[in-house]
Amino acid sequence: MKQQRILCFGNVVMDGMFMLSQMPGYDEKAFADTVSWSPGGPAIHFATISARLGSHASVLGWVGDDTIGLQVKQALESKGVKPVFHQILNTQTPTAIIMVDRTGEKAVVLSPPIDRSRLPEPEEVAAYDLTGTNHIHTHLFLAPYVECMLAASGEIGISRSLDIEPSSVRRWGTEKVKSLLKLTDIIFIKEPAVSMLCPEGEDLPEKLSRIADWGPSVVVCTRGRHGSTASAGGRLFFSPSIPVVTNNSLAAGDIFAGVFVYRYLEDQSIEGALQYATAAASVAVSRSGSSLHYPSVQEIKATLAQHKLIFQKNEVDA
Repeated sequence: MKQQRILCFGNVVMDGMFMLSQMPGYDEKAFADTVSWSPGGPAIHFATISARLGSHASVLGWVGDDTIGLQVKQALESKGVKPVFHQILNTQTPTAIIMVDRTGEKAVVLSPPIDRSRLPEPEEVAAYDLTGTNHIHTHLFLAPYVECMLAASGEIGISRSLDIEPSSVRRWGTEKVKSLLKLTDIIFIKEPAVSMLCPEGEDLPEKLSRIADWGPSVVVCTRGRHGSTASAGGRLFFSPSIPVVTNNSLAAGDIFAGVFVYRYLEDQSIEGALQYATAAASVAVSRSGSSLHYPSVQEIKATLAQHKLIFQKNEVDA
């Protein structure tokens, strides 16, 4: 099989992960059990799992000229990911403080992003040489850049996926997000964001079908412990989750998305992609602790051999 070439575009940060027995309250001090630092952000997590599965993965983004930016670059290279960074002089690389309690739930504090006025123009970023790239993945972070990159890649036939968070919909506005969907092929969207885009009283399958009508050929709604639902080609696919003990849920959605795209690019099978992605997410949340665990193909296959996923498939009413 030809090696996939994945380009991930988005925010680049350094994550500081603090594992706690419980979240601190207001004006309360708490000691962490462990602390670790590693590159973070949706683009980085997507690229890292892609490289883990055997793809040629790159990350396009910005870092400062500080030691943290250098550490992010070196850490990605050690994981087999190619960093393609615009270095912004006299600037700090963004950081995130992530607190994870014993239930695996998290709270995140982000430092300010790099000042928009310091960044190159969107057209300059979109002029990146995409020759040989099979797929581009991004998220809703800076509107002009995301629009330019998705449009440029679509013009030369590169498939595109987009991650949509509820907070991003609030920041962008529903109409702006809807207009962007015509530039995408696959979207990953959390259930609350689905309701924000389609607030009318339809059920989830009808809402996903309507979102698919706005542009993407595949719409995947991630629902945490309730599994996932995908709309594609006039059909709906319902996948349960695999019951595991969650140690750390950080990046589970990005890992799910990266594995889904990896498998979908292989054979265009929604059911196969959902199986792989569901298994990978279960491995990730159960085996991640003070550091994130990116599942291998062998771990995904072993999980699927142990837990048979029973899918439901329905035709969408015209």
